[in-house]
Formats: sequence, C-alpha cells, structure tokens
Amino acid sequence: MGQVLAMPTALPSQTNAAPFFSLLNIGKSYGSTRANDAITLDIHKSEVLGLVGANGAGKSTLMRILCGVTEPSDGEGRLDGQALDFSGFSPAEARRRGIRIVWQELSLAPNLSVAENFYVEQPQFAKLSPLWLSRYHRLAQESIERIFPRAGIATGRLVGELTIAERQMVEIARAASDPRLKLLILDEPTSSLGAERSAQLRSFARSLAERGASVIFISHKLAEVLSVSDRVVAMRNGRIAWVKETGETNIADLVEAMGGTGETVTRAAREAREKAPHPIRARITGARVEKLNRPLELHGGEIVGIAGLEGSGQRQLLEALFAGRNKDGVSREGAVRFVSGDRSREGAFPLWSVLDNIAIGRIARRAPLSLVSDTAERTEATARAEKLALDPKRLSSKIVELSGGNQQKALVARALDPEAEIVLLDDPTRGVDIAAKRDFYRVVREIAAQGRLVVWHSTEDLEFLECDRVLVFAKGRIVAELEGDAISEDRIVSASFTEPEIAVKEERRDVGRGLGLMLLRLVPFISLFAVFAVMASLNPLVASSFGLELLLAPAVTLVLVALAQMFVVGGSEIDLGVGAFTGFINVVSATLLVASPVLGTAALLCGLLGYGLIATLIQLRATPAIVVTLGASFIWMGWGQTVQPSPGGESPAWLSPLFTWAIPGLPTPLVLIVLAGFAAFVLDRSPWGTVLRGFGSSPMALVRSGWSAWRFAVLRYGIAALFGLVAGLYVTATNNASDINAGASFTLLSIAAVVIGGCQLLGGFIAPWGVVAGAVTLSLIGALLASLGVSTDFNAAVQGGLLIVILGLQALTLRRSRHG
Repeated sequence: MGQVLAMPTALPSQTNAAPFFSLLNIGKSYGSTRANDAITLDIHKSEVLGLVGANGAGKSTLMRILCGVTEPSDGEGRLDGQALDFSGFSPAEARRRGIRIVWQELSLAPNLSVAENFYVEQPQFAKLSPLWLSRYHRLAQESIERIFPRAGIATGRLVGELTIAERQMVEIARAASDPRLKLLILDEPTSSLGAERSAQLRSFARSLAERGASVIFISHKLAEVLSVSDRVVAMRNGRIAWVKETGETNIADLVEAMGGTGETVTRAAREAREKAPHPIRARITGARVEKLNRPLELHGGEIVGIAGLEGSGQRQLLEALFAGRNKDGVSREGAVRFVSGDRSREGAFPLWSVLDNIAIGRIARRAPLSLVSDTAERTEATARAEKLALDPKRLSSKIVELSGGNQQKALVARALDPEAEIVLLDDPTRGVDIAAKRDFYRVVREIAAQGRLVVWHSTEDLEFLECDRVLVFAKGRIVAELEGDAISEDRIVSASFTEPEIAVKEERRDVGRGLGLMLLRLVPFISLFAVFAVMASLNPLVASSFGLELLLAPAVTLVLVALAQMFVVGGSEIDLGVGAFTGFINVVSATLLVASPVLGTAALLCGLLGYGLIATLIQLRATPAIVVTLGASFIWMGWGQTVQPSPGGESPAWLSPLFTWAIPGLPTPLVLIVLAGFAAFVLDRSPWGTVLRGFGSSPMALVRSGWSAWRFAVLRYGIAALFGLVAGLYVTATNNASDINAGASFTLLSIAAVVIGGCQLLGGFIAPWGVVAGAVTLSLIGALLASLGVSTDFNAAVQGGLLIVILGLQALTLRRSRHG
C-alpha cells in the first residue's frame, strides 16, 4: 500500500517474432452502436501488454472477442500462426487454445466451493472416483499460494462467503492454473486488491511473460499498468488511439490518450471547505477504538476515510453503520445510503434498466399504494446522472449493457438522496477510469458541503487525500486517526501495519454462524424425528419393522418425485408437471407395458424424450420453465386419459418383484428411500452435479467457462425424468393398477418437500438427504393425524402449517447467522 512502483526491465522487441494473436480491422456493432472499430493489434509472446481506456472505450468488448464470448461483426484474426474462423471460436475453443480471462465482473459460481469453481474452469483433471474433488482442493490451494502467498483461503468454503478481494484472488488463480496457458487476460484484476496483493499479481504476470506466455493487463490504476507492461495500448471511442513502448510514455500521456485532462487529486477542496459546526451523525465506541483510548464521533459535513490492509475490519464498520442498531459499539443518527463496490452481488439489479436502478432508492421510501411517475423519476435520475457524467440517453438501457464504470456511476447516482444524512461508500471507484473518478470526487465534496457525513472505504490510498479524516484499521481495530496535513500515503501505510495489543475477535461470530447454518441443515431431520417420536409414543408398534413397512410404503413415491423436483429447483426453476408425468408413467406401465411391451417401452422412452424437449424449449426459446412445465402437465394428463380413461390396469409380472423384495430385518420401503437418497446424493456430488449446481446460480459464469447451457439443461431434466419414471413404476408395482390422477397431489407436495429439505428455490442450493427427510415427514402427516384421532381432512392444512413453521425457522436461523 502506497509503495513505489518500479518500472520493469524492457524485454527485447517482439516485432520480428510471429505474434501469438493478431487482429486486423476488427469491428463489433450492437445495432447503431459501434463498440469496436477497425482494431488492428498484435499480441506477442513473452510480453505483458497494458491496455487502458475510459469506461465505454471498447476494452471489454475487445476482450470478449479474444476469448470467444463475442463474435466480431467484421475483421480477421490469426491465432498462433493460423487463420482464425471467429464463427466457430467459442469459449471452449479459446480454452483449448490456451486463452484464459479474469473478468472485471467476476465469473465465479457463489454457491460452489473454491475447489468446485476450479473444477468448472479445469474439468480435465477430474477422475471417476469418489475422491475426485480432492485433486481440485490441492490444485486450488497450490494455485492461490503460488500467486498470493499466505492468502489463507480455505478451498472448501463457498465462494459466496468470501470477501470480494478473496474472490478476486480465487478468480485470478483459477484462470492461471491452466497448464496450457498461453494468453492470460486480466481485466481490472487489482480493483479489489490491496497494494501487497497487487504487487504479488504483477510479479506473477512478469514471470508468466518470462516463461513465454502473453498477458494483457487492463487497469484504471495507470501506475500499475506502467509498472508491469512492456507495451501500452490506449483505446478511445472503440478505436486504438496509440500503441507505445512503456519506456516511451507516462501517466500524463495515458490520461490524454484516454480523453482526460491529466488533473490529479488535490486537497484544495478539503482545505477550502467551511468548518462550520455540524451535528454528530455517528459514534464508535468499544473494542474498535481501544487503541485510541477514546470514543470517536463522526460529524455531518465530514468526509471520513477508512483505510488499512484488505480485510482489516473496514467493511464490517460500514455494515455496522448501515445497520444502525447500536451494536458492537457503533451507532448512527439519520437516514443512510450505501454504495457497494461489489456491483454484481450487492449493487445492481441486472434485469432492470439504468433508470430503475437509480430510481429504486426513491421509490422504496414512498407509501405502499402511492403512484410512481415515470416522468418524475426520469427527471430526477437525469439530474443525478448528469452530475456524474453518465449519459442520460442510456437510462432506458439495461444496466448490464453499460461498462463496469458506468454501472458504478448509476449506483452512486442512486445514493444521491437529499434526505440521507449519511452516505456510506464501499470502494465505490473500483474499476472506474480517471475521468469518472474526478466526477465522483466532485460529487462527494458536494455531498459533504451540504452538511452530510460521508464515510468512504477505498483500496487506493491516494483517494484519502480528499478526506477530512482517515481512520486506519489493523486486525479489526482503529489504530490511527489522521487529520488534515497528517493524511499521507506513507502514514497510512505505516499505520496499517501497526499491531494492536489485542485483535478484535471474530471467532465467536464465526462459531455462531456455523452453528446457525448447521441447525438450518438439521431442521428437516428434527421435524421428521419429532413426527415419528409422537407417533411412536402413541403406538410403540410404529417403530417395529412391520410398522415401518406400512408407514413408509406410501412415502417412497413422494421421495422419488421430490428428488426429481429437487434437481429442477437446483437450476432455479420449478417443474409443475412432475406429478402429472408420474401419473402418465403409472398409466403406461399398467396398460401398454402389459399389453404390448414394445409399445409400452417406446411410450416410456417418449416420456423421457419429452423432458429433453422441455429443457430445449426453456433454453433455446428462453421460455420460463413454469410456463413450459405447466403446459407439459396438461399433455401428460391428456395422454394418460387417452390411454386409460378410467382407473384400472395391472402391473407387469416382472415389475412388482423389483420393488417388493425383502431383506430380513429391514423394511423394503426404508431401503428404497435410502437408495433413492444415496443415488441423488452421488449425482449431486459428482462432477456433472457440480456443474448443474453452478448453472443454477451463475449460468453466465458457466457459459464463459465453456460449458453448454443447453446440454446441462437436458441433463437436469433427464435426471428429473428418471426419478419421475421410477416413481410411476413404483406406484404401478405396489398398487397393481393405475390412475392418471394418482400423481396430481405430488407436484405441490414435492415443492414443499424441497423447501422443507433446505433447498433454495433460487440460487442452486440443494440438499438430497434433507429433501428425503422432508418428503417422508410430509407423507407421515396423515398417519400422525390418525394416531391423534384427528380427521385426515386436515392433512393438507397441517402439511401447509408445517411448511410455514419450518420456513420461519429457516429464515430466523439465516438472519441470526448472518448478523452474528
């Protein structure tokens, strides 16, 4: 942090060697917008190529072309000496050719562990073994430590639980772990990293170049670009402004090429700001300020910086200020607005327009039934956008269509609320160019001049020169308070390495969070135990082998259907036709499969192919799953009624023995339930199951890693169809008859079982054993009511009540675990 950046030793000119990647007159158009225009560029082996440009200059579009995500509208390319057909150049092909990219908007799957995310990027190392993931734990650990020594990132943690700096390190290490690596593209790789980690990354980039690889280093931190690059490319308005050797340029040249004026941050505005008294807006007491031996008071009209090594407690202070519950010695007075530097997870609403993303702050404060005027919101949003030099013409665009820097401007515009006395900024200029930063600094000064408190966390020490005070953190405590002329990069760096006498302990909170999450996973099993315990206390024979046989026989079908639903829910979708499909299989197996085995088998296969068609319609036609599966339910019902208008039929002679065998001392239904749960667990924890979960949370991340969304959608629905098929066959085998309406109730019950089991309807989190427990619990409700002497007419009501109670317990547990 704040260290002097040394210039690299220039490598010999590469102009005589064949370039690794050559672009000739590359252009890319989106409608009337020309994102790239006449780009001609050679990327040489054994060099680090710096790439700079203002937000919207076309850098990201060009990188998407290089890694196969975007096909150019025109132009030619040569890769490793061979002509390149861009129409067949996919992310998978780019990976095969040794090209990897670290995206500015990170492309990790948050619901997967660090090791599983490494598998998604490097699937070639997976083996057909129950311990296949252990190889990726080693790969992740070694790759992270090679670039970022002593990072201390546990490879078994979910990526969603990591800090943004840790996620950035994982993303970089994952891309660089490819042994075939020939070109590594780093798009704003240090935007969330402190100086130490940034220096480690630049050293690694140099070592890659020395081993013959190519590196493209994109950053708005111009000093870093100059410190690591051999050549620098400046882009402006979709074109290349110039290409220069690093030794022939400087920061002023880069700023000018990008369209800036070369101005630097000064303290003039801070020194000139009137020091009139302002009310106290926040207080910090307790462990955080023990090193200072006094409480801290933050006033309106101040810009207070929060500095320190990454992960030293800065973000925890912002979170405490935002919560405002006078917890952990932090309290505040007044309305607050928060600007996150983590746009993808905490900032932008990706499906909304820029206007909606800006306006939501104002709209959220309105009375519930008040009318929202689009004209008024557009007028206000336009005024805020103009303050930040955000083109008002883009207000109607989807926010994800903007560059990362312009997305951040929209989030800052959302916080420009005159009713907010406190504005919290969590590294708001991450990935923002110099011109945008100047606009941002000006707006921050205006906010403070209006008498409001600004609390500003940044990973760039130079930005703290804009602040009135800087609080420096080390290991969870404020170890220094710098004011006025005492604010300097050197003093901030020096204070950041101060060892507080006693570090703030987070272990208790971590243990509490872990216990809360463990309790959350145990909820379905506790519910099952409670129901069974009540029944056994009323009738001890329930616990006998014969009693379990009778109780669990009806539960097998729901378990199978719920597991089918679970895999669909794992893709953040819902199958409203799974119950009808089970009924259709029941009818076919009890009629056609008996009368004409060939025709019956063909009908069963058509049912499985029908699920493949469902997946295809959802993916290729972008039709919501709930619509397609609802339509499919009518088809399954219609075909079933056509084959068998009224209940009847019989089980094939060979089918019943498949489900009615016996193991001495073990109830057959219990064995079937355990086998079904084990099969689902193995599928979920297999390499393919890992990819399925990844698609459920972050489909774009998986596509960027070269996986086919369509193929895995077909796999997901194929697995669901197989479980539904076995459920339908089981009904036929145990009932020795069929009824198309037999599966009608299973659809909603399967959704309830999935929710009770601890799965999330959105986000790719599934729990096979929890779903099994939830399904068995729901199936036992009728027997429980009978044991209590209550009419089974209340069965549905009790099932619904149980679902609501468990949902409430889950929500309470999650809330407590998140807030310590």
